[in-house]
Amino acid sequence: MKNFEVLLSKKAKEIETALIKQISFIKNTPQIIKDSMSYSLNAGGKRVRPALLCWSAEAFGLKSLDVMPAACAIEMIHTYSLIHDDLPSMDNDDLRRGKPTNHKIFGEDLALLAGDALLTYAFETIARSGALKSAGSKNTLNALSALALRSGASGMIGGQTADIFCEGLLEGKSKRAAKLAPLKYFKNKKPVYYLLPAKAKEVSAAEILKYIHKNKTGALISAAAEMGAMLAGADGENLKNIRKYAAAIGFAFQVVDDILDATSTSEKLGKTNSDAANKKLTYVSLFGLEESKKAALKAVREANAALNNLKLKDTRKLEPLRDMAQFIISRTY
Repeated sequence: MKNFEVLLSKKAKEIETALIKQISFIKNTPQIIKDSMSYSLNAGGKRVRPALLCWSAEAFGLKSLDVMPAACAIEMIHTYSLIHDDLPSMDNDDLRRGKPTNHKIFGEDLALLAGDALLTYAFETIARSGALKSAGSKNTLNALSALALRSGASGMIGGQTADIFCEGLLEGKSKRAAKLAPLKYFKNKKPVYYLLPAKAKEVSAAEILKYIHKNKTGALISAAAEMGAMLAGADGENLKNIRKYAAAIGFAFQVVDDILDATSTSEKLGKTNSDAANKKLTYVSLFGLEESKKAALKAVREANAALNNLKLKDTRKLEPLRDMAQFIISRTY
């Protein structure tokens, strides 16, 4: 894994250089909002999502430089989600990537606006004329559609909604359950169909957890691999299998996050261990530590199986994707 970590670090530096360049294109706005955007966007991190997009595109024949605007865009959306997730009304975290969270520096009002700005600027970055000449307009439009779907109400936002509404659920102490019981969102402290895109019925904690993991974290990771393949013109079975790969590593990533939040320290993680404090519904809280580890390993096996089914001229270009899957379950922060 050491060689892969070097490769990922090198790719992260390329992405960070590109992010600084993209932010410099913003004109006619108060400097303080650019500063707030840049503070979180340039705070470091492994840059897993944009790197994944680049390597997926490379596997199907494009170069990283060809898709770098899209890679920057997905990191902007990831960063906006972190800014908002850290707010007092959400997870109320004070630390992110080893630094004070955005609202601790700029205030809640500017943190909200910086997140909103990054979300909208992500789509401007991709749509800007000439940004993705090598991909072509049809492939770019497909990638834009995938990003909007995965980051919106049917993806990441849906997952985050279920996540916050299920705080305290396992202990029967959900504040939202108490408040919303008259509105029929909950029945006898159990969430009903409003929390999942399903028919009117009560649903189990396991069903909700699956939905949260697929969407809160998994959707944007899926978008990264999916968009890289789409921009390179992948379709049919190849696109189907890259989606299977992405879904599997997205699930594994969130399960490992759950494990680390339960077993590591704030100093090592660079963020607050807030799952237990917020009484989150997590894989560890529902199934325990050992079952969580088994689930993550199983997901990585599924990811590699999906890569094995890809029909490519040069399968050596899949190595970074294989290594990424292994890296996800091997990480300690």
